[in-house]
Amino acid sequence: MAYPYFNPYYPQPMPDNLMQMRQMQQPQMPPMQQPMSQPVQQNPIAQGGVQWVSGEQEARGYLIAPNSAVALWDSTAPTVYLKQADASGKPTLKIYDLVERTETTPNAPQKPGVEFVTREEFDRLAVLVGEIKGKKKRKVEEDEDDE
Repeated sequence: MAYPYFNPYYPQPMPDNLMQMRQMQQPQMPPMQQPMSQPVQQNPIAQGGVQWVSGEQEARGYLIAPNSAVALWDSTAPTVYLKQADASGKPTLKIYDLVERTETTPNAPQKPGVEFVTREEFDRLAVLVGEIKGKKKRKVEEDEDDE
């Protein structure tokens, strides 16, 4: 099988009548050129980027397209701004403060055995309660004897 050889120094052969008629029926394609493409602006969050602003004033002035939302991270404070725009383009700004979560929060699991006493502590308490009850019995008996 032979492959057509293209030589840029020699012109293409003259088309015959049939080839001319086919070219008139089909739309002409421009010669091999790079198509002119305009950059498509995508949501930076969808791209995985982070948009940094320096303060609330800059976040309020940040322009966004209608029906879109963007998270703006403050570079001067632990704050995130969520700027949204409705279909008419009216923006709203929600402000979130970043707070560190520590292990001492109520939802954090506690160490096992923190809420329970040991057997030794329980036995000491049982002896103490027994002594108190014994004194109470003796006191009640003494009170009955006095009557």
